[in-house]
Amino acid sequence: MKFIHAADLHLGSPFKGLTQLSASWQEKVQEALTTAFDRLVKFAIQEEVDFIILAGDEFDQVDRDLHSQLYLRQKFQELGQQKIVVFMIYGNHDYLTSSSAMISWPDNVHVFGPQVTTKVFTAADQTRVALTGFSYDQNHIRADRLGEYPNRLAEVDYQIGLLHGQLGKEHQGDYAPFTLAELRSKGYDYWALGHIHKREILSQDPWIVYPGNLQGRHRNEAGAKGFYLVTVQRGQTRLDFQACAPVIWQNQTCSVAGVQDLDGLLQKLRAAIISPEQTLVELTLEDSSQLTVELQQRLSDPALLENLQTTNNYVYRLQLAASALQAVTQLDLKFWQQAAQKVFTSEQLADLLNQGKLQNNPLIRSLIQDPQFLKSVQERAQNFINQPETEV
Repeated sequence: MKFIHAADLHLGSPFKGLTQLSASWQEKVQEALTTAFDRLVKFAIQEEVDFIILAGDEFDQVDRDLHSQLYLRQKFQELGQQKIVVFMIYGNHDYLTSSSAMISWPDNVHVFGPQVTTKVFTAADQTRVALTGFSYDQNHIRADRLGEYPNRLAEVDYQIGLLHGQLGKEHQGDYAPFTLAELRSKGYDYWALGHIHKREILSQDPWIVYPGNLQGRHRNEAGAKGFYLVTVQRGQTRLDFQACAPVIWQNQTCSVAGVQDLDGLLQKLRAAIISPEQTLVELTLEDSSQLTVELQQRLSDPALLENLQTTNNYVYRLQLAASALQAVTQLDLKFWQQAAQKVFTSEQLADLLNQGKLQNNPLIRSLIQDPQFLKSVQERAQNFINQPETEV
């Protein structure tokens, strides 16, 4: 028996943190979510899997856009033509409502309702599988729903629990919180989890698995994304991760220590970002203080960023490491403190007042002679001006 465990498609979701992209990259990004699921469907058909589990948040919004709904139905129909069944739950992003603006799914798709239910399925190798789960019917599920899951059925060969939730001690949380002890107590063979966008295997006895999402949508969802192919044979379960994200977010660090000239700088940066995959790169520079002043100035030149772009790699952000920013901040602070002592003096303020009508106000004239007032002005100006820019 073989099945696919995937979750958190978030169809219709926008990508975040990208303000300037070339036309070709805009097209790649806009199509990334559906391309990822295209690859899953193609893989499922090639591997002749028995069924697919989608563990919640298939859509990014509860008001599912029509384009995403029609797209998903088409993919389900393609799977149905190959006799591949889909078992699906809805999560906190796409919870069930009474809206009439939702299309129906083909017969090979089984959606769990808001009550915990169990569906029994017979695979091609005659393995009898029980699948138990529920869909959200509201944005937050704070109650303990694990008590509603039955213990493992005696009459099946394999049992799977579907749950869109978060691991939470003492059931604290907004998204169907659970404990590993609760899941293990049910006697199931596999728990197909959703909600967390990071791939993670919480347990192997039984298998308790987050597959992560299919496609990263912002810088905090970096690295390869995809789904698990689960093979059950002779009572043994094997997991194989399958990457399917067409666009990968990469947070890369590059030391520029020892760089002497512009050619060397470009070569170093290109070597740090090169990837055979379609990659959106955030590049953080370390040891930038060792560069000459001229090379440091080049870091803010837009032409430098443009020169780093390739067909496969797009550097959307170039920034200094925290240590470099701290050094710059301390340097700025030193010069600011020196300048403040010269600029914010009673003589300087008096000269400014003499250029207008404020010198006629006796209160203002007395304030500029007050040392505490001058110190306050210096501090306020320093707080306003001394805000270091984190990107270059």
